[in-house]
Amino acid sequence: MSETHNSTSVYIEKQSDLFLAELEGSVQSDISGTVFNADNDRLAVIEASAGTGKTFALVELVLELLLEQEIPLKSILLVTFTEKATAELRLRLRTKLRDLLAACEQNDAPFTTVTGVPSWEINTARKKQLKAALLDFDSAPVYTIHGFCKRILREFAFENRQLFEQQLCDTELLFPEVFRGYIRRKLLSQNTPVAELFALYVKYAEGNLVSLEKDIVFLLSKVGEFRPNLPDFDVFKTEFSTCWQLLVSLDLSLRKQNFLQHPLRSAFEITALNETSSRKTMSNLDLLLESLAAAHAGASIVEILPNFLAIDLGAVTTPRCRKNLKSGEQWLSTKDFPPEELAWIDAVAECEKLLQNYNLSGSSKKILKAWVTQQVLEDVRRELAQAKLEQGAFDFDDLLRIVEEQVIPQNVENSIPTALTKAVRKKYVCAIVDEFQDTDRRQWNIFQQLFLESPEHRLIVIGDPKQAIYSFRGADIFTYLQARKTFQQKTSRIAFALKKNFRSSEEMLRGLNQIFSGGTWFPEKRGILYQQVGCGKPELKLKDDTPNRNAIHLLEMQAQFTISGKKIAEQKKVKNPKISLTLLAELAALSGNKYYGNESFLEAVQAELGKEISVENQSALLNLFLDEQAENATIRFAEEIALEIKALLRIGSTENQRPLWQADQGERALKEQDICVLFRKSNEGEILGKALRRHGIDFSFYKQKGLFDGREALEILDLLEAVAHPVDHSRTAKLWLTRFFGANINELAQASTWDADFIHQLQEWNSLAEARRFRRLFDQILQRTKLIERELLLGGDERSVTNYVHLFEVLNRKAIERHLDLFELIQLLRRFIEGKEDPGENENLLRLESERDAVQLMTMHAAKGLEFPVVFLFGGLTGSLKNTIQFYHDAAEKPIIDLLNSKIPEEHEWQVEAEQQRLLYVAMTRACGRLYLPYIGYLQGNSGKRICKVGSGYSMLNEQLSMISEQIFAEKHNSTFSSSLVGTSAVNLEVIINATEQEKLREWKPTELPEVPEILTETENPNRLFSQLRFKKRGFVLSSFSRMNRKNEEQNAAQKWTNSKEIAPVEIRTAAELGLRRENDEGETTQFAEVQSLDSTSESQFTVNKIRKDSLPGGAQTGNLLHELLERIDFSAIRESKSAEDWFALPAVRRMISSINERYGRSSETESRIVEIIWNTLRTPLRLGKTPDAPELELADVKKDLREADFYFPIPNKEGKAEVIKETKDMDIPGRYSASSVEGWTIEKGFLRGSIDFLFEHEAKIYLLDWKSNLLKNYGPESVEHEVMENYELQLQIYTLATSYWFNLDSEEKYNEKFGGVLYLFLRGIGEKSASSGDSANSANEGVYFKRPSWTELKAYETRLSLEKY
Repeated sequence: MSETHNSTSVYIEKQSDLFLAELEGSVQSDISGTVFNADNDRLAVIEASAGTGKTFALVELVLELLLEQEIPLKSILLVTFTEKATAELRLRLRTKLRDLLAACEQNDAPFTTVTGVPSWEINTARKKQLKAALLDFDSAPVYTIHGFCKRILREFAFENRQLFEQQLCDTELLFPEVFRGYIRRKLLSQNTPVAELFALYVKYAEGNLVSLEKDIVFLLSKVGEFRPNLPDFDVFKTEFSTCWQLLVSLDLSLRKQNFLQHPLRSAFEITALNETSSRKTMSNLDLLLESLAAAHAGASIVEILPNFLAIDLGAVTTPRCRKNLKSGEQWLSTKDFPPEELAWIDAVAECEKLLQNYNLSGSSKKILKAWVTQQVLEDVRRELAQAKLEQGAFDFDDLLRIVEEQVIPQNVENSIPTALTKAVRKKYVCAIVDEFQDTDRRQWNIFQQLFLESPEHRLIVIGDPKQAIYSFRGADIFTYLQARKTFQQKTSRIAFALKKNFRSSEEMLRGLNQIFSGGTWFPEKRGILYQQVGCGKPELKLKDDTPNRNAIHLLEMQAQFTISGKKIAEQKKVKNPKISLTLLAELAALSGNKYYGNESFLEAVQAELGKEISVENQSALLNLFLDEQAENATIRFAEEIALEIKALLRIGSTENQRPLWQADQGERALKEQDICVLFRKSNEGEILGKALRRHGIDFSFYKQKGLFDGREALEILDLLEAVAHPVDHSRTAKLWLTRFFGANINELAQASTWDADFIHQLQEWNSLAEARRFRRLFDQILQRTKLIERELLLGGDERSVTNYVHLFEVLNRKAIERHLDLFELIQLLRRFIEGKEDPGENENLLRLESERDAVQLMTMHAAKGLEFPVVFLFGGLTGSLKNTIQFYHDAAEKPIIDLLNSKIPEEHEWQVEAEQQRLLYVAMTRACGRLYLPYIGYLQGNSGKRICKVGSGYSMLNEQLSMISEQIFAEKHNSTFSSSLVGTSAVNLEVIINATEQEKLREWKPTELPEVPEILTETENPNRLFSQLRFKKRGFVLSSFSRMNRKNEEQNAAQKWTNSKEIAPVEIRTAAELGLRRENDEGETTQFAEVQSLDSTSESQFTVNKIRKDSLPGGAQTGNLLHELLERIDFSAIRESKSAEDWFALPAVRRMISSINERYGRSSETESRIVEIIWNTLRTPLRLGKTPDAPELELADVKKDLREADFYFPIPNKEGKAEVIKETKDMDIPGRYSASSVEGWTIEKGFLRGSIDFLFEHEAKIYLLDWKSNLLKNYGPESVEHEVMENYELQLQIYTLATSYWFNLDSEEKYNEKFGGVLYLFLRGIGEKSASSGDSANSANEGVYFKRPSWTELKAYETRLSLEKY
């Protein structure tokens, strides 16, 4: 600041703690108390506790650099972690600049004097700086971390050597396709150890690929060392084989000695086994003997391994034994066994040692899953990276990875800045990073290289390690602590600190300082210190004349006791019961009664006994009948919180004056939205909502997600799908599970549910949708389902109702603006939900409606950054959910990923507990005027026993509240803490609704609509419930049609459709679950089924005994090879080549074919034949029809195509009858499945899944094509037609249906206009002359089968798969 006081200058006082010296009497700090000096403090860490004005300080810090250091605003990089924080920071900074300029223009007297406090002198030159900054503010570099990385990659494309046109993508949308392709190419088509391990997992772990895929997606961006680090499968198999064969040999020798009972079992039966562990030992011994018996019967090691992994070998090798022998026993331990039996035990011990060396413990399913995950993770990462590179796409993790790679010098010793580093340093002089406690290793590396390592640049980070609560998103508190240490080493100073809290009242801060101070909450050895803060706004106060209610109020739960007959009976089995059995027998009359509080329980017991109870018996009775379930305590706490809120808001009270909230704007009555209840889990929010609803308290669930992210959008999607397909059972069943009808999943099995009225209603709505009268449709849906009335009356969830109405408005507007029909509207809604299309700037924002006047319910994570005059803590007593994958840091602070253990090692458990405690810190510091905390006390007379269980995360706070409770009891006048006993009565869970109102709500309803529709909770998602239904009633999935036909023929041979006995369903699970879509349609030899309608001459033409010779051998591997090539080939390269030789001479083509050929185990001699097949397939003109004048096309000339197109649609479950199709006019299917002879398939409820090889467009028509690599005797038209009709007719029908569904060809007009037909290409025969006719003119038909089903045939296909009722 200038020493001379210019009369035209204005002096603006600096208000942030960063620039103010510590005042006398202020709270002492363990963190730096010096002021920030921009001249000297080029590098700085600023730690800002909750409520200390971090954003305010950040804005003033920017002004300091702008005014005092004369750094242009465009050269100050501001980085934070969320879009919301970025928008708030921009707003606050722009407002501050405007206020400063306004103050300068007014030239008010208070700003023209020097007060002796730190100030900015705003002279004429600095006014120009402020004006320039404000004029150019839109270009101010305020970004999220990902936004910053994306910008520099685009802006400095030459420096970072990246593509200009790369697009940001969502890995979770791209991953399934990549993962399926990887499984198909690497795990199903190759004979490798990893493929063998994967097959083992699929077979013995039920092939749960959804769970496997989910884990791999989760681990893609994680960095850490696997523990245990499982070996390569072939290495383990070799080592295991050695010790296993020795055991098998010894076991066989022993079995020969006694054929009646295994000698080892006999030996264990006369061993002094401990009574409690003998059952475990014998059961594991039997399992081991079963595995050995399987080995003797010829089972391979791979077949035995899954069962072997599940055996507890330690229970066999070192069983627990007694020290003395009983009658009939001979051995004190296994060490005393005879030599041969002892050698057997030693061999088992060697196997056990091998498993222990690799830490293979736990269930075999979990081990196999972890093993597969570790073995394939890196390969999948590479495949995904390659797919993104080919598509010119990247995700958020790639942004950070690419930038990190481009800023770290290749030669670390020289530390020469990279081109990208130089470009960024030239553009930005200073970087300020907000919320730095949420950083990770990669982000820190970027800022360290760009700014920290440069002597000319500034780096200032600001955050609060006590609020590091996002480890599940990848935030790493250890990285923050290491970064802070690096700053301290470079600057020789500890972190700056903000010392005043501007959020909470003085009494509140006094209590929070007491709770968080000391070493128990934030131990110094862990690097996070709590600094006591002073009050920056003494005027903040909640004025409430309710007795015994101070700033921090403890809700102390009364103990609940339940006299249980079961517990009384259990006491009779105890050897030395602490309570007399006679006394307990006298209490049997009270069985089932509940009592709240020690006194009420003991009074009832004494009244029943009619005598005094000794102190010893009182303690024992309290301990025996205590109800310790945390779930019960949670429900009771919810009830008490509702009662306390009701009292605060004076609901139902004659006293109308609510408490007053006094803030810097003055006093006002407490409002509903001033009260917030924080919880940990969604089910806790549901419990709380029910309690508030019972007491007539308006509430709102606070959700930081968009309109299309909630369940309401999904339910409207289900509704529209059912309206579009009113007779489709799968869709209508899903509709019944939504809130529109509120049905229970058990009701779906009731046949009466699907009555004519319900179907008629859906058809009526379908007519409105077909006429594009969406406004009337949506109004009628709300009116006839009474959704709004039911939700508000029975559920009280206004948030949900608002979302439904808002969604209908948005969809109606989009339908009008874009002229959409129903199917197009469904697709649009699906894209909005999946995030593939932006609904618009304001369309995805949640409306508030009257939620402004509602109590706010939210999770503790969602509350970060918010504040409320009154806060209740609720839940968290039961701890957090167990994770299947454990993350922690070892003693050297290296990140560890544990896929096997369900718990983190004991020495590292503090890391999980520390984050839970930091989460509680965040929750408690949201309160401004009053904080309510649940407190679980001790049971009277039972030292150390809580009245209910407390989760590990809450236990430490609860311990501190115990001391505070004692303090409250000792001090008569405590202005900070208070407490009250709660939970003195049972919770009334009944909801009584007027019967007349119920009747009015349901003027129209389906026959089986429940009397009181079940309001599904957030956790009971219809999609999840419907998935469970499909799993229970699962149908087949499309994978191998040849196998399906063979299965069908086998069933038909045993039983015809005319038989009344039900045929077992066709179920081919593995193909779809593995992502396998390639059918095994060829073999080394092929034989066709006998066709009765043909004479012997024609039969001999198709019944093949000797397959024509081909240099490319048959088999499934060859089929997969050709399909992969056709999936990956660049058509433009083959189109531009003059011959097959020229095309194969291209380096990229040769490398691809050679690589794939080698991968599938084919010799190099087959390459020429492969090239010939591919060339003929793509360069031979194909006739797209059966008439001579039909258009011809070379596939290489196709411009629009879709390869490996997946489809998924519902299928029925009832037996098909020939009469069903016969009775339908014009529904006969020509050919072997005509109406008079149709044989349907037995299909269960479910969905049909498959994949079409090739879809393409030609002359505005869509064609579907399937490649076939079968070896046939000849490929003439009659031969290939017979092959298709005999083995692939059902496939043709389903593929045609799938294509019509996909492209919305839902009318005869659309179908005839858009659909071209179906082609089956037998690859080996394409381009050859007809063997039967020798006519070269027919070469366009050689190896090609073409069919264009009529609209009537299409409907018949649909009828075949989707019958009237199922």
